[in-house]
Amino acid sequence: MEWESYWDNLIEKKKLRPRLDELDELDKARCNPYTTEQICHKIYDDYYRIWRPKWKQVRDHFWELVEQFQGVHLQTSRIKTLDSLLVKVICKRHEHLGDPDSLYFKIDGENYREIITDLIGMRLIINYRGKWEMIHNEIVQHFPYVEEKLYDEYDLIPMDKLDKNALVQIPTIYYAQGDNIEPYRKYHIVPKLHNMGYRSIHYTVCFESVYIEIQVRTIYDEAWSDCDHNYVYKQDENKSHSALEQVSQILCQMTNISNDLGEHMRQIFEGETIIDQHDGTWKTSQKGLDIFDNALDRIGKTYEQLESFRKKLKA
Repeated sequence: MEWESYWDNLIEKKKLRPRLDELDELDKARCNPYTTEQICHKIYDDYYRIWRPKWKQVRDHFWELVEQFQGVHLQTSRIKTLDSLLVKVICKRHEHLGDPDSLYFKIDGENYREIITDLIGMRLIINYRGKWEMIHNEIVQHFPYVEEKLYDEYDLIPMDKLDKNALVQIPTIYYAQGDNIEPYRKYHIVPKLHNMGYRSIHYTVCFESVYIEIQVRTIYDEAWSDCDHNYVYKQDENKSHSALEQVSQILCQMTNISNDLGEHMRQIFEGETIIDQHDGTWKTSQKGLDIFDNALDRIGKTYEQLESFRKKLKA
């Protein structure tokens, strides 16, 4: 497809014209040498001619490394599509249009590979929350932390400051209101509350001179995230959007309860902490009782929210 028709179709399909107009106006006022379209056109040419084949090769090498990690239930990977890449460039430039010092504001057709950190993405799915520590140790073994001063100096450590594969940002754990993040505090990880309930640990690493984003989450969080991403995230134009947002929040809470019950099952099995009394009852500790009392309380609150949502529905 010719560039002009591809560009017009992308802007129309993704409803980006208002943002693009604002960027064009600001670029003109600041006498920037390139418009957003010119930047994207250069990336368009660069992506197909040079970099996508290289990224495929790097992704394959990275996959071979991750296959050796212990504790991974499922792993998926992807190379960012051209549409997704250009949309991100436009949206990030627009988001930072008032911050001329931002890397995203300075992005162009030459430096985007040193700024966009998820050109290659890897998702590592674990069965139970308690296994995250095993994966964390695997990641930092192969991609160690560097000197603290580099993290203080740069939001994203430049590749020319590295002499080996490494973590180029402090990892971030996204958590929901009410989540227990105490187990993560002893590790060098930044906690970030996510108002919509998204849960995942993100690592940005440099591998073979390419930035790669690694996401670690449970099978339960992956299931919720997939639903939310497909039907809620950036789907404001859908007539059912407000209802879907509420359903997603209810599902998020149910997912988190499932996460914890799954983890408790693992702990019960490994510690044999609930003993059959052969009279229709089980013996456990006060801690074990508290765990299930807490689950009952949370299930009750979630039921009330679902019931409240149902009462708002009219045939």
